[in-house]
Amino acid sequence: MKLEHIAITIDNSDEIFNFYERILGMEQSRNFVLDKTLSTKIFGVHKNLPVYLMKREDLVLEIFIYKQNLQSVNHLCISVENREKLIKEVQDGGYETIIIERKQPDLVFIKDKSGNIFEIKQR
Repeated sequence: MKLEHIAITIDNSDEIFNFYERILGMEQSRNFVLDKTLSTKIFGVHKNLPVYLMKREDLVLEIFIYKQNLQSVNHLCISVENREKLIKEVQDGGYETIIIERKQPDLVFIKDKSGNIFEIKQR
């Protein structure tokens, strides 16, 4: 299992430069908008969400800009050798699984019983 990224939420995009770049020395590798349809399906957030991918050495932060309910999009992304096997174990265990089919590899999110969200990628 490998940690791919940690997703966190901030409420002010100025912090991308002021804190993450200037203070932490991270570099912005990409930014995009998670559209309302996907943010609703994955996180239950009915808005388009700006996202910044920030990197420094082996640390990757996926930073969402969202002024309300700051915890709703926080998640860990891991990659595993056999994603299908893990999905089956999760479903057999009664844990919530969110699978969003698309042309690229499907998006897969799982939740533990406390509501913590994990994005699962195939290594």
